[in-house]
Amino acid sequence: MPFLPVLPDEQASPEVRKIYEEVTRHWGFLPNYFQALGHNAQLLQDQVNLFTNAMQEERGLPRIVKEQIATVVSGINMSSYCLPQHLEILGRMGIDKSLSRRLSIDYKSAPLDPKVMELLKFCEKLTNRPGDMQRTDIENLRQLGWNDADIFDAILVTSLFACANRFSSGLGLTPDFD
Repeated sequence: MPFLPVLPDEQASPEVRKIYEEVTRHWGFLPNYFQALGHNAQLLQDQVNLFTNAMQEERGLPRIVKEQIATVVSGINMSSYCLPQHLEILGRMGIDKSLSRRLSIDYKSAPLDPKVMELLKFCEKLTNRPGDMQRTDIENLRQLGWNDADIFDAILVTSLFACANRFSSGLGLTPDFD
């Protein structure tokens, strides 16, 4: 049970219910994360727009790489809420459970394309040591073939899940999936 109450669909205002329907349509389920924001329709809509745009729109990185980043970052942050969610989403995207688990526990042991592995190492550095980021970190990714839109997406997803991991932990949110 969360530390603070979430707003379930049946108790939501018509405005919030409409946003919940949008979330369910885009995500395939209604995350507790968004129900925790249901008490403030504007904040809920802003977060839905941000996360949906960042994770589901393909400007730079493919969705699957974004989910891999979210899984790695949530694993580093030991997020008991976000990890099960991303493992479920990766499974729905066709990623084998054993690979998903490796990404969440020890991503460096996962059999990934070396280019993706270097991107994940960049995201790990941003997660653990944001003050150590240098222009050379970006230049190294460019040399590997990542373009600015890809790098932007990696930074955005890493940063969003730094926030989501802490928000869900602070509220004591229960996982949406086992």
